[in-house]
Amino acid sequence: MNRLRVLLKWILFAAVLGYVCRHGYRLWNQSDVRTSLNAASAAWLTASAAVYLIAWLPSVWFWRRLMHALGGRVTFRDAARAYYCGHLGKYIPGKAMVLVIRSAMVKDRGCAAHTAAITAAYETLTMMGTGLVVGVLLAPLREWVASDKETLSAVVAVIVVAAALPFIARLLSWIAMKTTPGDSQPGAEQLFIPTRLVAAGCAAFVLSWALQGLSLGMTLHAVAGVPIEIANWPMWTGAMALSTSLGFAVLFAPAGLGVREAILLGVLNGQPGIDAHAAVAATVLSRVVSFLSEIVISMILFTTGGPKKILE
Repeated sequence: MNRLRVLLKWILFAAVLGYVCRHGYRLWNQSDVRTSLNAASAAWLTASAAVYLIAWLPSVWFWRRLMHALGGRVTFRDAARAYYCGHLGKYIPGKAMVLVIRSAMVKDRGCAAHTAAITAAYETLTMMGTGLVVGVLLAPLREWVASDKETLSAVVAVIVVAAALPFIARLLSWIAMKTTPGDSQPGAEQLFIPTRLVAAGCAAFVLSWALQGLSLGMTLHAVAGVPIEIANWPMWTGAMALSTSLGFAVLFAPAGLGVREAILLGVLNGQPGIDAHAAVAATVLSRVVSFLSEIVISMILFTTGGPKKILE
């Protein structure tokens, strides 16, 4: 039965990836405009990679605060090292390897493995939940116009989320416990995350998604000369938040591969100043930029680990 389930997951993944590649190839051939990369493009793509990596620092901060809330004492440097290296685990189907890598890298640096694993799950759920809200609010917008209707909708959304934070904190605690692999689950009475910390995390993640949106904007500028303007930023942010969070939700797709690209391509295609060719190029390069930057930073941080810390 397990083999059948694994086989079904790989079939679904192959089907989704095949469809997205076919759709992207068709859009690529529809446009008469062709993208050409030069030295300036390479510079913008490098800047995009740097901003993409910086965008994850709020996540590092929140994860470290969660560990501290449960008694862990990990330095920001060690938390960042484990966090960025853990990113590579998302390319393994199921995404649980992210938690395994992170917990393994901090268990001898001031935090017990089970605490690291469950707080990593909590951080990921909060990050992706915030991304889903941001993506739903911003991704469909073709032009950002601060009309009364849009302003009212945003205010109502913020009020509803703020009012629901205590419930959200408890729900995330329960889900995090259920999604933590192995024997890493603590008792329910041991997992208490203050509501104010969840609120601070959500605010930090809005900044994180905004930076990921800027990274996408730089990629679009590199391939299509799309202006780096504030008016375009909300759409970029929404596109990255929606595609990444929904890609994460699909467990059979490693790192959301295929799913993220399908959503990102759908949002970008037809936006002002972005033709089909540019949308495909930006979608592919966005994945390449994120993957290569994660490989590079992981190699640097993994090989420069400091001394281990013995838990008291």
